[in-house]
Amino acid sequence: MTDHNDHDKSSQSNIRGTLSRRRLLQTAVAGGLLGVGVSGRLTEPAAASSRTSPKQGPDVLYEPPATAPQFENSSPWRAEPLLVAGTEGYSEGEYQYQDYIYDDYGANTTETAEPPQPAPNDASAYGENGVMTGDVVYPTDAETYRHNAADLLEFRATTKGDSLRYRVTLNTMTQSGIAAAAIGIDTGGTTGTDEWGYGLGTLGDLSLNHVVVTWGDGAELDGEPVDSQVDLARNQIDVTVPLTPDEETWRHYLVVGLFDPDKKLFVPIQELPDETHPGGAHESSPPPVFNVGFRFDEPVGAPNIDRETGEEQLDDATETGSRGIGYGHWRDHAQATALAARDISEFHADIDFAKVKTNVEERRLPETGFQTRLYSSHYDIGSGVDAENDILRGRVQQYGLYVPESYDSETPTAMHLHLHSLGSTYSEYPTLSPNLLRQLGEQRDSFILTPHGRGPAGWYLNEAELDVFEAWGDVRSRYAINSDQVTLGGYSMGAFGTFRLGGQYPGLFARAFAVSGGAFEAESYEGSTPKYLDGFRNLPLRMWNGGADKLVPAPVYTATAERLRELGYRHELDVFPEYDHFTFAFRDEWGPARDFLGNATVPMHPPRVVYSLVPKYDAEQFGLVHDGAYWVSDATVAADAESGRVDARSRAFGEAPPVEADYEREGTEPTPHVKRGTTWKDPISNPPAENALDLTLDSVSELTVWVEDAGIDPSQAIRVAVDSSHPVEVTLATANERTVISFEAGESEREVTM
Repeated sequence: MTDHNDHDKSSQSNIRGTLSRRRLLQTAVAGGLLGVGVSGRLTEPAAASSRTSPKQGPDVLYEPPATAPQFENSSPWRAEPLLVAGTEGYSEGEYQYQDYIYDDYGANTTETAEPPQPAPNDASAYGENGVMTGDVVYPTDAETYRHNAADLLEFRATTKGDSLRYRVTLNTMTQSGIAAAAIGIDTGGTTGTDEWGYGLGTLGDLSLNHVVVTWGDGAELDGEPVDSQVDLARNQIDVTVPLTPDEETWRHYLVVGLFDPDKKLFVPIQELPDETHPGGAHESSPPPVFNVGFRFDEPVGAPNIDRETGEEQLDDATETGSRGIGYGHWRDHAQATALAARDISEFHADIDFAKVKTNVEERRLPETGFQTRLYSSHYDIGSGVDAENDILRGRVQQYGLYVPESYDSETPTAMHLHLHSLGSTYSEYPTLSPNLLRQLGEQRDSFILTPHGRGPAGWYLNEAELDVFEAWGDVRSRYAINSDQVTLGGYSMGAFGTFRLGGQYPGLFARAFAVSGGAFEAESYEGSTPKYLDGFRNLPLRMWNGGADKLVPAPVYTATAERLRELGYRHELDVFPEYDHFTFAFRDEWGPARDFLGNATVPMHPPRVVYSLVPKYDAEQFGLVHDGAYWVSDATVAADAESGRVDARSRAFGEAPPVEADYEREGTEPTPHVKRGTTWKDPISNPPAENALDLTLDSVSELTVWVEDAGIDPSQAIRVAVDSSHPVEVTLATANERTVISFEAGESEREVTM
């Protein structure tokens, strides 16, 4: 990753004709980019590239990529994993296919495979968003099957003398013999059959010359035993078959399901599951398959429907068009409909063994557009799915990444982190609101990252928060990200995540955009507005809410806005009177948000830092401890308190506090609405710069101030004024030295020489 701090103004203003020079100036002022009284600074703060304070955010954001056991190789396998789902390639004498994960839901066994299209002015049907198309569920023995035992992760093929060697990697494997992979091979011969055997039956108009079935403890080629090995630590099954493809191209098919080694049959699917049988056969008799390989065109989102003619529009949503419910959130739609029809003929890999034998390097990976990317977590919290808590536990996780067409690896690029809503996935936006990717991504020359959050309902706490930063860290390690130009947003639960992550990691973000949400305690809409909103002092915020929203009603979002107004922070609440909770996704028009996010940059050295400490939101087991922001770190809540608050002001900048101005007016884009908010105006005059710090502390027992990043000159005497509810130890720090000062409760002042 490259951190870019020497901004090229000509490239940064390339927002494709949407912002005039005047608008850019207004954006800079509103974002705090043009500081007041700059000429009166005592000293320039340390440059962002040479900051002395700790990096913003948790350590895991900056860790190099980990390698999960599933991606480890043992001889003869050598190729690096593809890490982009739905892709294939040739490398190191191997053919590789990378599947999606947590997509193992089998056939669609209900009447409706296609999602309903809501009426033009009715977004209520969006309440069904985020579901998978397949209906098959695992046996009730969760300890054995983990709701994920037949989930294909990767397939590889290579040659070994006069034999073929295959490796199948599953996402979850608690023991061998409970799941099997069936590989159908079409060599181009004239004696093929469409019958797979092993209880699979026929799966389309195929011409199979060979069928390989391997379940770890054993394997067969056309009913005869062949060599196989299982590696439970890596979830890998390795099978060698006496077939010689020479340099021919053979077509392969691949399915995975639960297996009965004694009967040598795939376990049939019942209507209801029991301890050893899967369920979900509601209105049909589906094949006993959970996952199908070689899906290179798994769709994201239903086609647009022309509201006047009812005809499908195969292109994405237009700038002004609206969109019906999409499918493909779990990337299983094509698989589910094909299995329902018992026809997987479109899912195949034509493996060119001439490329395998000549070590051709050909990785067919997308360069731009939306991708499903996989990463290895640094933490092992178990395997499979914790269904009771909606947590995807595995070491391998996935996220959605939109890469703009303008991306150049030599040029650090902006990134927008947009969190998904409750019940949805990392694919929410290409599925339901593709215009969001276009307007907030493509038109701003920006990446859009949507983490999965380890499931649909994590509220961006604990494991879900960890996933945000591990996915972000993976993007950093593989792309040139401009960390000075990262913005934050989200829908519904994603808006909740926007408030919480923005308030607890404000030093990471330039702007925040929350849709159909509010700041509240995760367990309930009730109660006081969370204290972490205090952290938004230097993070301008735009809120979009619907006046007819019954899921996040007016008392919730107005309380959030009122708290921001009390604090005097820059924000705007836009209320669209007739919109319900889902209308913004339904209309899919984000032009004003695009302009608001603009090309704003993260304020590295704000004159004042306000931050609340809320230990109940920490997850120390994952290194998620929210104890500072900007040039304040290592703050600790007093022993007798549940939370604390830091208000630190550096007088070295020679800046008076901005003048807060509340406003209310009407807006027109994308539709008429009412705007209420607070803006900042320049003060009439500025005080002289001083080598001084003012600290107002509530229930804080210790903290560290990085004086150079606060503009303080450590070679001169520093005046420190403290107003604290508790005794506190203040550490003044530079890159090379620390000075610790103890203050009693109450107001006190001291002159310190470091």
